[in-house]
Amino acid sequence: MKYFQQELDASTQGASALVDALRQVKVLYTDIDGTVLGKRGCLLVDGDNAPCADTAVAIVEANVSPDFAVVPCTGRSVTQLIEISRLLGWDDFIGEAGAVRSYWNAASGTRENCYDTPGWSIELQAQLSEDNTPLDVINASGAMERLFEAFPGQIEYHSPWNVNRQATNVLRGRVDPVQATELFTDLEVPITLIENGVIAPSAHTLIDDGQPVRAYHLAPTGASKGAAIAADLKRRGLRREQALMVGDGMADLECAPEVAAIFMLSNALHSPRMAAAMEQLDNAYLVEGAQGTGWAQLVRAILASKQGR
Repeated sequence: MKYFQQELDASTQGASALVDALRQVKVLYTDIDGTVLGKRGCLLVDGDNAPCADTAVAIVEANVSPDFAVVPCTGRSVTQLIEISRLLGWDDFIGEAGAVRSYWNAASGTRENCYDTPGWSIELQAQLSEDNTPLDVINASGAMERLFEAFPGQIEYHSPWNVNRQATNVLRGRVDPVQATELFTDLEVPITLIENGVIAPSAHTLIDDGQPVRAYHLAPTGASKGAAIAADLKRRGLRREQALMVGDGMADLECAPEVAAIFMLSNALHSPRMAAAMEQLDNAYLVEGAQGTGWAQLVRAILASKQGR
């Protein structure tokens, strides 16, 4: 496994794939929960969830850097991300595990939302609107009923984060997403269960089997953070070599083919498949710091590299 700071320190002459990726970056796609934010969605904590303003300061440093943008790429809803983006000084974002891209037009004071459902037929996509969202289609398919029946006590809505959504149901539990997705193979609407990292809910009704609780998205098949990043880069007129991704879940790691390098924070190793999956990728790096702390560590390394330090 490649360790971020270790690889960076070894690049004393500045000639390495990692340093090159840091210098060229125009956009950093970032997960939010477990990456920028700590326990209970708090910004003002460090990797151990102790009070700390370091991540907030790093956000300010990134915001004032020219020719460099931070774009949230997360499972959170559009409603949540509008508020998070305003608070943190960001404009555009990718939400609901890649199923929605949203762009702020400062000149007109309006926001444009784009649904990404590449695995759905053209006919089905043509039926989508604000009154018939991808989530409306998923809920009408019967997929949720099948999921709860097959895994009693092992999966539930990730309350209160499951409200006001447009494209995916957000869930929490302890299930195999591949096994769960097989439940939907005969549905007319292609649907996939996506894992989105280990979480620590303050309350739940799941059966306790000693395993960590993970977040999931019941999403349109084909929708993913990686696919949304590819679409966003095309819209921006940027190349893969000009983009980086940072996160803590398997849905984040799967973005690796769409960016120059991908960085997983140390808390990502709570996912049982993470270490082995990272070993298979040439452009994946483990940041030694955890949520918040590790994010600030990465951002400052990017800014230093772009300034030739």
